[in-house]
Amino acid sequence: MKLKFILTAILISGAAFISRADGYKDGVEYYQAGQEKNAEIVLQETLNDPQTDKAEAYYYLGCITLHKGDNALADKYFDQGIQANAEYAYNYIGKGAVALKNNNKDAAEDYFKQAEKINKKDAKVKVDIARAYYDADKVKYNKEWNKALKDAKKKDKTEASIYIFEGDVYADEQKYGDSAGYYEMAIMYDAERPIAYVKYANTYFHINPTVAIQKLEEIVNKNPNSALAQRELAEKYYENNQWTKAAAQYKFVIDNPNHFPSDDERYVVLLYFGEKYAESLAYAQAQLQKNPKSFQMLRMQFLNAAALEKYEDAAKYAADFFALQGQDHLYTSNDYNTYGMVLEKVGRLDEAVKAYEKSVAVNPDKIELLKDLSNAYASVAGEETDSVKRTDLYSKSADAFQKFVDKGNYVTNDLYVLAGKYQNVIVTAVDSVKREEAYKKAICTIDTVIAKAPTDYRVYRRKALINFNMENMNPKTGLALDAYLKVEELVNNDAEMDQAAKKDILNEVYLYVASYYLYNDDAATAKAYYEKMLALDPSNTALRDYISKMKVD
Repeated sequence: MKLKFILTAILISGAAFISRADGYKDGVEYYQAGQEKNAEIVLQETLNDPQTDKAEAYYYLGCITLHKGDNALADKYFDQGIQANAEYAYNYIGKGAVALKNNNKDAAEDYFKQAEKINKKDAKVKVDIARAYYDADKVKYNKEWNKALKDAKKKDKTEASIYIFEGDVYADEQKYGDSAGYYEMAIMYDAERPIAYVKYANTYFHINPTVAIQKLEEIVNKNPNSALAQRELAEKYYENNQWTKAAAQYKFVIDNPNHFPSDDERYVVLLYFGEKYAESLAYAQAQLQKNPKSFQMLRMQFLNAAALEKYEDAAKYAADFFALQGQDHLYTSNDYNTYGMVLEKVGRLDEAVKAYEKSVAVNPDKIELLKDLSNAYASVAGEETDSVKRTDLYSKSADAFQKFVDKGNYVTNDLYVLAGKYQNVIVTAVDSVKREEAYKKAICTIDTVIAKAPTDYRVYRRKALINFNMENMNPKTGLALDAYLKVEELVNNDAEMDQAAKKDILNEVYLYVASYYLYNDDAATAKAYYEKMLALDPSNTALRDYISKMKVD
């Protein structure tokens, strides 16, 4: 689907930072919800804010870094946390976690004891110790993390983080129903914080997306200021293909200072696919005022202008978009295909062909693109004055369409169109060999269509025209005769056909047949067909006079 195709270029976790009203606490929530990239961005950017608890911030930065595998830097963060506040117990847990990673269990136990001395009654300390053992090696330290978890329950069985951890364990085992049950218990003991709701939704989404979304809607109603909750609800709407709701929800996300640039990118794309092109264009341009080199916003500026049929603007915006250096791997077939369409609209046909060629090269498996490329070749051919080049372009048009048909995913009408593509080559070819090759392919193709639609006069008419053009518009050979006679039969038997259209088709048939017989010295039969033409238009005095002067033996 095109929406998802475009959205693949968006980094779901933010690549840059936007000012945050709730400061470092947002980073803590993102970490606890399992979104470490987002958490790191927030924590780094808010570290020196006056309201930031540096001991806590360093602890979570250390945990993130430890999960990345950088034990030394993680240990440094935990030391900085201790320097900021030696009475904040969790940085000792962090240093214990580093010790476990370094296979020094004795040192780890000393750090854990130190943490417990500081916060003797805090059940969450025990939960984080359990998590440190689990993350280090859940099998090797199975006894240790289970004991720590049991001790946490003894201290305070209403501590929500206990059940979040247990839910995480079951989620690791892909026992999503069990994990969701523990997250619900966490919610029961702490109904205002979004962490368990988000984890529940992410887990239960595999089982029942509707229920998962309802859980997020619940926390958003309870805690509308939570950037995490608002963002997760928008994400789940998107993942469930509820794009209208996703766009509306992302509006809440971007109105909150606690959002990422990738949220802006997701929002502008959803507006586009909701056909709110003007709104999407305005939003993209507003973002470009802040970051003129934003790849996604330049893309959406171009695509929205094209959708609004502002083709001159779209061509200009596309030039800016494709001029970005080092981004070639991010351009999609849709980018190039839309650019080709825009260039056609502004009359830059040669450039349009190149854009369509790139579109096919980027995504050769998307066979529908071959149709657009074929039509682009034909459009350029129609403007070409050099006869050799014109035939070459029509040949390329036919070849591209043939490649589409050869893929097998076509309908009968596509074969009808393909026969017309070969007819163009027959009409324009100056090389007799090329004309003969095109003729053979055209007849083979149109006969296949006739076998599938034997009562459609249009198919026989196309065969007649293919033959007529092959005989170089000289009806003496009679290549088109049988096909035209079949057209006459089918049209005369069609009681529902528009009379004006029927008259035009029969005029064409009678003129050819009469000319054929006249060229072949059968004036009587020729006259009979001219009289059929006159019967269609009795007011044609020139034809009446011509018939009256015909000599018939």
